[in-house]
Amino acid sequence: MIRRFSFVDLDEILDIERQAFPKSPYDRATFANLQWLYPETFFVYVNPSSQQGEGQIVGYIIFSKDGHIISIAVLPLWRRKGIGKQLLETVLQAPGLRRIWAEVRVSNQRAQAFYFSLGFQVIGVVPDYYGNEDALVIERNVTNRDPRDSSR
Repeated sequence: MIRRFSFVDLDEILDIERQAFPKSPYDRATFANLQWLYPETFFVYVNPSSQQGEGQIVGYIIFSKDGHIISIAVLPLWRRKGIGKQLLETVLQAPGLRRIWAEVRVSNQRAQAFYFSLGFQVIGVVPDYYGNEDALVIERNVTNRDPRDSSR
């Protein structure tokens, strides 16, 4: 189940962040700021079959209204189950978007494979975006259907 982020989710989001981005995780203040900047486009994926009462948060996505993916992450044990794709589909369903884009570490082959499998293409490189590493800028037009997805 995907729903909007709430501040009660923050500890679980920080855990996901540390596991997903051990080199450079966002901190509590960063997520508080992101919630303030993007309250309508900060979503969490909740495992509905979790034993933790209301369900364990296993992923999240934050994006701007113009289509920039600020961050997306899924707990390592929950990857390759379609959760990242479902989170990304919340961006694709946002009204008025013509394209979505993100930055990805040049060394992050798994993230690149994920995005490429969903129809993204490299459109540029940002030198030293991560301080000591370049970022690929990837993009997908929203108006173009993914040819691998015949359900739309």
